[in-house]
This record gives sequence, C-alpha cells and structure tokens, in this order.
Amino acid sequence: MIHVNRGATSLGAFPEEQVREGIRTGRFLSTDLGWREGMANWQPLSQFAEFADDLAAASKASAAPPPQTPTPPVTIAPAVGSTSAAVRTDLPWERRHEIGFISAFFETVAMILTRPTEAFTVMRTEGGFGDPLLFGVIGGSIGAIIWALLSLALHSLGLFAALSTQQNSMDKLFGAGFTGAMFIFRLILTPIFIAIGLFIWAGLVHICLMLVGGANKTFETTFRALSYSYGATNLFVIVPCCGWLVALVWGLVCDCIGISRSHGTDTGRAVMAVLLPVIVCCGGAFICMILIFGGIGALMQHANQ
Repeated sequence: MIHVNRGATSLGAFPEEQVREGIRTGRFLSTDLGWREGMANWQPLSQFAEFADDLAAASKASAAPPPQTPTPPVTIAPAVGSTSAAVRTDLPWERRHEIGFISAFFETVAMILTRPTEAFTVMRTEGGFGDPLLFGVIGGSIGAIIWALLSLALHSLGLFAALSTQQNSMDKLFGAGFTGAMFIFRLILTPIFIAIGLFIWAGLVHICLMLVGGANKTFETTFRALSYSYGATNLFVIVPCCGWLVALVWGLVCDCIGISRSHGTDTGRAVMAVLLPVIVCCGGAFICMILIFGGIGALMQHANQ
C-alpha cells in the first residue's frame, strides 16, 4: 500500500494500481508525496520509478489542446423597428385558400384594427400587388356601398331634406329614377376609383418616404402596407355620424405603423411620409379656396362699381 499526501493533507493509502490509475486520470499529481513500508522518507510521486511512464503520459495529455466542440450558430435578434423576413408568417388574408375567404378577410380586419403592430410585423413585404389590392378594394367598397345605401335610405325617407336641395333639383331634371341610376353607377365605379386611389396614395407616401430617408424597401412594400390598412380601417365609415372621422384618424395611424414596420424605419420618418401628402393636399386646397373666394369677391366688388 502507498500512502499519498498532498501537502499536510492525507489522501489515503492505495494499492499501486490505483495510484497508477489516479495519475493517469489526474486524481494524483506528480508533486503529491508518497510513502510505503521500507522507505526512510516521503518522496514526490515523480521520484517513484514505477510511475515514470504514467506521469509522462499524464503530462502529454495535459499539454495537448482540448478537443474542439462545434460552435452553435449565433442568432442575432432583429433590432427594434426592423423585422427579419424569416419571422414574417403572412397575414390571414394571404392564406385564405387554407382558412377560407370570409374567415381570412375578417381575421385580417380584426388583426389590423386591434393589433396593427403585430399585423404589419408578420405581413410579407413582397409577394405581388394582387392580394393587398383585392383586400383594399373589397374593404373600401363595402364601406362605400353601405354608406351609399344608408344615404339612399335616409333620402328616400325624406330625412336631411334641407341639406339635399341639389339632389332634389337633379331628381326633377333627370326624373325620379335618377337616384337609383346614380347608385348603380356608383356601385360600378367605386372599386375602380378605389384601386386607382390606392396606387396614387401609395405613390405619394413612397416619394415622401424616400425624401425623408426611410424607404428601405420598394414601392411594392409601401403599397401592400397602405392597401391592407385602408381595406380594414375604411369599414368604420358604416358607423353613423362619426364613422368617417374614425376611419380617417385610425387609417392614418395604421398607415404610419404599417410603413414603420414594413420598411424597418423609425416612427418619425414613417409619420412624416404619411402626413406630408396630407399637409400638402390640404394646404393646396386651402390656397385654392382663398383664390376662388378672393376672385369671387373681386368680381362682386367690380360689379357693384
């Protein structure tokens, strides 16, 4: 039996084979002290001739570089305000062939109206104009047609008669069926005007987005975001009295969120891109009104003279 000490601490007494195994596995060190019967003094294990080969093998093993383990790939989380294409799982509308046309439409509407940030985060930034255009035309047409039906019903009941002088004069001029004919004409042209309007609005917003330095994607991305926003928020116009105002305000909010999330730009640039066309159009309309009323006033003053 060989007694092994490490400093002043006794590690125990072991058979020679266990000491060999301990040296090979690193349990015992070459500096550990050993003693067995017949020895005058304690000696380091490195001075035991029978352990020379084991100590040499342990020394080589400790000097060898550790085995290389495969490094797992590092996944970098997307920065705030940007969305990787890998996490975009599509809006329900673009999976309507799987979940059904009507279900996909109303699920998309509910998602955009209640969770716009999530909706435009999962919306694909590419994939064609067809799906968003169809959604925008359907949503916009439903709101416009229902609003037209309500207006026609109220007019037929004689309500708002004081505000419908122009409509009454047109009925007298073209006959009683003029209102119905205009309604059918509106039904036919509404989807066409909505489609044209979506392209014009998306073009204006994308140009402004380029001017403010936030256009990180193509015009297609802008069109997709604005079409989905319009198709969902325009349904508010069916609410009596203030529906059109809610549709306008919430539509602009969803437009800003959609531009920010789809282009991966900050909210400030998205807001500027959406509001600049509104400000320019309103300012132009205001200037035109001033010029028109100023011209009318000048003509009246000239006539009085």
